[in-house]
Amino acid sequence: MSLPIIKDLNITGYLKELADDSLFPSAGAASGLTAAQGAALFAMVCRVNLRKLKDSGDATRHDAQTAFWQQALEQAEGLTVRCLELAQEDGVAYRDVVDNDPRGPDHAMNVPLEIARRSLEISILIRSALPRSYAPVRADAETALALVRGSFKAALVVARFNLPLLHDQAKQDDYVNLIEALKLKAELDPVAGT
Repeated sequence: MSLPIIKDLNITGYLKELADDSLFPSAGAASGLTAAQGAALFAMVCRVNLRKLKDSGDATRHDAQTAFWQQALEQAEGLTVRCLELAQEDGVAYRDVVDNDPRGPDHAMNVPLEIARRSLEISILIRSALPRSYAPVRADAETALALVRGSFKAALVVARFNLPLLHDQAKQDDYVNLIEALKLKAELDPVAGT
């Protein structure tokens, strides 16, 4: 099975592929791409904050803030790349299942769970940055947060629907526990607060 390369598609091409009568891209890829979009939007927020600090003319006074935003930017950029990779990896996992690769069911579980983990990581990063952000881009940060929260929830839905691919009940139970642990972490973490 030939898979479209998501990162090489323009937006119209991606949406056409998503709407097509095929199984890739589908829910897992959409979840990963949504997380990537949220992380990229937050990277923009970081850049604006860095520019505003630079333009203020008092660099020494803002060293800690500059370091904070620079580190947040690096994390956001890394998470953007990783989530885009996971959007593509969802297709590889699906192909593994279709090809009866014995690793396919685990792959089909691990990809959406990794998307959920990365979405939670982005969510925590954004929430920690919101109080420090330049006010005009707080709406962008909150929109990025809404995107990654949605991605988190969607990725867990994908994982839950992929559970029947596992024929071993003990393995299913292990993955159910992983899903529940991620949900609990999101609920208990006051910063993540999905």
